[in-house]
Amino acid sequence: MSASSGAGGQIRADGAGPAPRMFRVPTGVRLFSLFGVVILAAATAIMAIFAALGFGMQWPLGLFMTAVAVFIGALTGYVWRDLSGKWSLRVRLDADAATLDLPAGRSLIHRPPSRHLVVPYADIAAIDTRLEAYGSLGMEMMQRSYVLRRKNGELIFLFEDRALAAGLAKPMFAEIASDLAARAGVQMHDLGMVEGKGGVLGVWGTHAPDWAAPSLPLARQMQLWRHSAYTGALTLAVIIIAFAIRMIFGG
Repeated sequence: MSASSGAGGQIRADGAGPAPRMFRVPTGVRLFSLFGVVILAAATAIMAIFAALGFGMQWPLGLFMTAVAVFIGALTGYVWRDLSGKWSLRVRLDADAATLDLPAGRSLIHRPPSRHLVVPYADIAAIDTRLEAYGSLGMEMMQRSYVLRRKNGELIFLFEDRALAAGLAKPMFAEIASDLAARAGVQMHDLGMVEGKGGVLGVWGTHAPDWAAPSLPLARQMQLWRHSAYTGALTLAVIIIAFAIRMIFGG
């Protein structure tokens, strides 16, 4: 029987149980990341050319342009890693086991190794999930991570939903994680919220808390949720203003 990408719990035509299901990151999301990589790679190449020309005029100008090219190049690598994680991530749920194709780029902060394995449902003890807050330069970002806990104690990082509470993204993985737990007959364990280090813009110098870290007090959780919401509102406002300026002055 062919795989189904519909809602969890879909029943097979013979009534024998849930139909097989294949999950991939939506095509639009993957193409958007690809577009970002192309734009940043082109910008890096252009800045590298400007740097070479700058050294021919004044070395301070060339040095500045080189620094800009290096910065954009580093961002290109970051977005490329995100693209690789979204493009090749696959989860297939069959009758008795889950086939997991998990690239390294599925998390930009935890940095788990790539995993390609088949996990029988009988080996799954639980699906753990928690909220993670990361602050950087006065901003806050919130994400939800999911981990498969095997009965032998092994933890397998599955995936993460990012930009929560900011109005910038819709959670993609909650449903497939719930379906996996249901088919395995185990619980989804909500471990609360933890706070990690966001480094510089959530790109460099980040650090995720250990998976066994205790949950934050409720008051701190509410404070981080509000801060993340403010960050999202500010980001949306900047985008709207930029578009308005372009429409007014761009002709």
